[in-house]
Amino acid sequence: MIKLPLLFDRNNIQAHNLFRLFMLRNILIAGAIAFIFYALYNHIVLPFTSIEIILSILFFINLITGWRLYCKKTVTDKTLIWQLIIDVATFTAILYFTGGASNPFGWFYLVPIFITATLLHGRAIWLITALSIIGYTTLVFFNQPLANFSTHNMHNSDGFQQHVIGMWLGYIITALLVSYVVSRMANSLREQDNHLAKAREKALRDERLVALGTLAAGTAHELGTPLSTIAIVVNELQNLNESAQSKKYLKIIREQIDRCKLALTTLSHSAGEELMSGGQMLTVKQYILNIIEQWQSQRPETKLNLINDLNKLDAKILAEQTMTQALINIINNAADASPEKISLQVIQSNNEITISIMDDGPGLDAMIQHHAGKQTYSSKNQGLGLGLFLAHASIERLGGKIFLANRAQGGAIVKVILPLTEQLTEINHVD
Repeated sequence: MIKLPLLFDRNNIQAHNLFRLFMLRNILIAGAIAFIFYALYNHIVLPFTSIEIILSILFFINLITGWRLYCKKTVTDKTLIWQLIIDVATFTAILYFTGGASNPFGWFYLVPIFITATLLHGRAIWLITALSIIGYTTLVFFNQPLANFSTHNMHNSDGFQQHVIGMWLGYIITALLVSYVVSRMANSLREQDNHLAKAREKALRDERLVALGTLAAGTAHELGTPLSTIAIVVNELQNLNESAQSKKYLKIIREQIDRCKLALTTLSHSAGEELMSGGQMLTVKQYILNIIEQWQSQRPETKLNLINDLNKLDAKILAEQTMTQALINIINNAADASPEKISLQVIQSNNEITISIMDDGPGLDAMIQHHAGKQTYSSKNQGLGLGLFLAHASIERLGGKIFLANRAQGGAIVKVILPLTEQLTEINHVD
């Protein structure tokens, strides 16, 4: 089977739609040319010169459209709107020279409306509908009658005029109904597709989290034995070695071993039943101070600048363990990007708090912003990319949101929006 070369960017949904419009227009141009030959063969009198000029212009526009698709240029909603406006204007011009509103092909005005209602939304639908109605209305009063299909008397009779007016009113009612009903149906389908896509993404993420939880529990168990062995060896070395400098270094090693054991204990608990039961009610101020204290013990060399006064943050929040760890991971990422100094701002509203973590590092690359929360990706040479992925999963599971962006003055900003006590308690209870 012969495969045709790609004529457009298949990653752009509107490029697909423009390609379909391009092909439909080719069919219509071919049909119009066939009708011209039919009229010539049957000696039907038509303003051939005017029609040929209009079709030539439309053909030239379609060539440009085909070239645009071939070059894989970006196709937006605005591109489609202009293409449909051209179609309405061209069709109006052709009908003007072929009987106006009395032309039996006047119903074709509904096609751009159907296309717009299906592919676009909002003002675009009503714009194309309004232009179509204006075009049809203009043709009721201004047109060149077809000599072969009607007589002067018939065009001026009351019965024929009433028929044309009836067609005009019927078209307006149909156009408005189509615009409203089809656009609503299309919007419902789009919303349903979005919900299904989000559900699939959540299912994949949950599946990955379950796998990570199982792996975490197993890894914590496996690391316990070698850490205990190292701790015993360090104790023996401390007893055997009398050098003050050596004892100092051995003490540091012992502290780091204890820290690893504590982290593994927390990890084991988090992978089991204590995942959601370890939270307690704290004021936002106390919760943020606890997070800063835990983080600062890990990164004492990095200065953290608090932008606002925490004393006013008196609302209650559920200090859930996985959420705390997620925030510490985000702050650690900021410290990795900007080891000397990072900034933190907390804003409290009626129903939520917004925690902004800012750094003076090189900023976020496009891949991190794209993959954040969807899959593991790291810009660090030895990073696994799990921190940000798990932070997204933990915070979103508790009803929160994360936004990543680059700052205009340099560096990156991560905004974490968390619900306060009532909302977070409800989510905790449901889960």
